[in-house]
Amino acid sequence: MSTSVSASQQLSFNITGMTCGSCVERLEVAFKKERGVLDVAVNLAAEKAYLHIDPKLLRVKDLAGVVRRAGFDVGVDTQTYQVGGMSCTACASRIQDALLKVPGIETAEVNFATENATVRTIKGLVTERDLISRVRDAGFSLLTRPEPDDEAAQFQAEVTKERRSALLASFFSSLLILQMIAQFIGWRAFHWMPAAEVLFATPVQFWFGRKFYIGAFNALRNRSANMDVLVVLGTTSAYLYSWYLMIQHGEAAQGLMYFESAAVIITLVLWGKYLETRAKRRTFSAIRELLSLRPRVVRVRTETGETIEKPTELLELGEVITCIPGERISADGEVIEGEAHTDESLITGESNPVHRRIGDEVYEGAVNLDGHLLVRVTKVGDDTTLNRIARLVQQAQVGKTDIQRLVDKVSGFFVPVVILIALITLIAWSIVGDFENALINSVSVLVIACPCALGLATPTAVITGTGTAARAGILFRDIEALEHAHRVQEVVFDKTGTLTHGKPSFVRGQVVREGNVKLYDTYLKAAVALQSLSEHPIAKAFLDHAKEQGIDIVNPTEFRAYVGEGVSGSVDGVTCALGNDRLLRRFGHEPVATDEFESTVWLLFADQVVAEFVFVDIERPTSREAVEKLQQRKVQVHILSGDSKEVTERLAHTLGINSYAYRQTPETKVERVEAIQTEGNAAAMVGDGINDAPALAQARLGIAMSSGTDIAMEVAPVTLMRSDPRLVAATLDISTRTFRKIRQNLFWAFIYNVVMIPLAVLGYLDPTIAGAAMALSSVSVVTNSLLLKRWHSQVS
Repeated sequence: MSTSVSASQQLSFNITGMTCGSCVERLEVAFKKERGVLDVAVNLAAEKAYLHIDPKLLRVKDLAGVVRRAGFDVGVDTQTYQVGGMSCTACASRIQDALLKVPGIETAEVNFATENATVRTIKGLVTERDLISRVRDAGFSLLTRPEPDDEAAQFQAEVTKERRSALLASFFSSLLILQMIAQFIGWRAFHWMPAAEVLFATPVQFWFGRKFYIGAFNALRNRSANMDVLVVLGTTSAYLYSWYLMIQHGEAAQGLMYFESAAVIITLVLWGKYLETRAKRRTFSAIRELLSLRPRVVRVRTETGETIEKPTELLELGEVITCIPGERISADGEVIEGEAHTDESLITGESNPVHRRIGDEVYEGAVNLDGHLLVRVTKVGDDTTLNRIARLVQQAQVGKTDIQRLVDKVSGFFVPVVILIALITLIAWSIVGDFENALINSVSVLVIACPCALGLATPTAVITGTGTAARAGILFRDIEALEHAHRVQEVVFDKTGTLTHGKPSFVRGQVVREGNVKLYDTYLKAAVALQSLSEHPIAKAFLDHAKEQGIDIVNPTEFRAYVGEGVSGSVDGVTCALGNDRLLRRFGHEPVATDEFESTVWLLFADQVVAEFVFVDIERPTSREAVEKLQQRKVQVHILSGDSKEVTERLAHTLGINSYAYRQTPETKVERVEAIQTEGNAAAMVGDGINDAPALAQARLGIAMSSGTDIAMEVAPVTLMRSDPRLVAATLDISTRTFRKIRQNLFWAFIYNVVMIPLAVLGYLDPTIAGAAMALSSVSVVTNSLLLKRWHSQVS
C-alpha cells in the first residue's frame, strides 16, 4: 500500500457482540477489505477495535457500517448540549454542519428554539473538547455539565441485565429440573405434561437465548461461525427433537423429552457469560482507576483574584488553579504558590508522599494531602501525564503476541471443525445405535466445545499484566515490549541519572586557608546568595541545601558570571566570588588538590580563599539492591558511562558490577549493546530516555527511567514512572509472570477441548454437564488471569 502508516489517522472504539476468536478474525477481515484501512487489530477481551486509516480514502463514520455489516455493533453515545450565541435558524444549520464534519459523529441535530444540540457519536472517537472546539470555531459556544462516569454506569447496567436474564432463565429451567430431581429421589411418577415443558422451555430458548440466535445469524450471514452457532445448533436440536417426540407420542412422551437439557444449557451459558463479563471488566480496573482520578470540576483563579468553578474539560493552558488539602489536582502544572505533600501512588507508583513546593511539577490526579497550592496549568486534555499513561496502557493491551495470532487463526477453523465432528458423531451413533443417543452425543459435542477460552487466554492476561504494571509505575508501550522483557538475559545501565541521581548533591563544606571557622555560616550564606542567580546544576544543589538548612537567601549586587569558571558579586557589601580552580587563578590564587571523584568549588571572601564546598553525583540508595535483584534472576549487569575510568570503576565496585565501560559516546554505547546481542543474548538498555535514545532503540528492550518525561514515553518501549532502578527487575518479573499465565491459560484451554470433545463423541458426557463445563471454561481462564492483580513490585 502506498500510503504510509505515519500519515494515517489512529482510531480506537468499542465493539459489541463478539464472543470468541472467530469473531475477531471475521471483523479484522471485514476491516482489511476496506480501501483506506492501513492496519487493524481487534481485541476480544477489551472489546475494542484499533485502526490506522487513511482519512482521504475512508471516512471515519463509515467504519460503523463496516462493523454492522459484519454482524456486530459499535458503542454509541447520545448527548444533549446547550448552545449559546444563536440568533436564527441559519445559526442552527451552521452549527449542525460544523458538528457533522467531526470524525466519529453519526448524527447531529441543533434546535434553535430550545438552544440544544443532540449529538450521537461513536464512543472512543470523539471527545467533548472536540465538539466544543468545533462549535467555538463556528462562532458559538457549547455548554456542558459534569456528569458521572457513564462507562462505569453502562458496565453496571450490562452486568445487571445479564444477571437478570440468567436469574429468570434459571427460574424456568429449575421447573424443568424438578422432574429430574424427582426421578433421582424415587418419585418416578412425577412428570410435567408435555405442554407444560414446552411452556417452561420456550421462553428460555427464544427469549433469554435470543442473543445466541442473533449472534449465530450474523456470523452465518458473513460466512463465518462462532460459539453462538454451536450453542444454537446444540440446543435447537434438542428442543426440536423434543417437539418431534411430543407430536409423535403425545402424552406418552412424558419423561422422554430433552426440553430441560436445552433450557439448562442456555441457562448455564448465560451464567457463564455473566461471570465472564464481570471478570473481564475487572481486568480493566487499572485504567478505570487511573481515569477516575480526573476531577470533574476545577477552581480557577482569575486575573482579578476571584475564584470561579468550571468543568475540567474546559481548562486552558496557563490558567491558575487552586487545590486545597484532600482534593485531587485537576491538571499537570507548576506550583507557583504554597507547598504540600502529594500522594502520587496511582500515577508513579511511589507509595510515600512527595513534597511539592514552588517550581515543582505536579500531576493531574495526585492528591493534595496537607497544604494549599496554586498551580499554573502546563498540560490539559490528552497531553496530561494521566491521559498519556492510560493511552500507553491501552496501546500495549491491544497488541497481539505471536501465539495469539496463531490462536486467532485456529479459532477461525475451530467451530467448523467442531460442527463436522458433531455431524460425524450423529451419523456414527445412528449406525451403531439409536437416533436418540446419536442426537444427544452430537449435542454434547456442540455444547462442550469452547472457542471463547482460547480467544480470551492471551488478551486477558496481557490486559491484567500491563494494568498491574502501570499501577506499580511501569508502562509498556506495546505488546512487543512486554514479550521481550521476559526474555532479557543482560541489562545495560547508563550510569548518570539511572544508577546515580544524575545531578550534583551537596556533600560537605569546610573552612580553608585564611577562613575563620566561626564564620562558616556567613560564608555559606554568601555562597548561596551568589548561586541564587545562577542556572548551573551546582547552583541548584546549593539552593536545595540552603532550603534544608533554613538559610535566608539574599540577592547579590554587581553579579557577574564567568562561563566555565564561576560567579562573583557583592553580598552585604563584601566582594565575593565562587567557582572552580580556573576562577581561583583568575583572581590570583593557586588551586588546591582535590579528590578526583568530587566536584569542588571555592569561596573568595574579601579576596581571600575562605571555604570549599564539595559536591558528588552519588549513587541512588536503591541501586545496590536493584543490581542484586537482577543478579538473583541470573541476569548479567553492565555499566556504560561517559564518565572517567576512575568514577565509573568506583561505582561498579560499589554496586558489585564486574562489567563496565567508561568514556562512552552515544555511538559507542550502541556498538556495545549490539555486541552483546550479537552473542545471542537479549539485552535491555536502561537510560534517562534523552541522551540514550540510540542505545535504547538498539537494545531488544529499551527502558527509560525518567519520571515519565514526554521524551522518554516516546523513545522507550518501557517507561518507569519514577527513578528507582529496582523497577527494572520488577519489569522483567511482571513480564515473566504474565507470559506464564498466558501459557497456563492456553494449556488448559487446549487440554479442555482435546479431552472433552472426544469424551462427548464417545457418549460419556451428558449435554447438561457439557454446557456447565463449557460455561465455566472461559470463566476459569479469565479468573486465572486476574490472579496477576495480586502481583506487587516489591519496591517500597
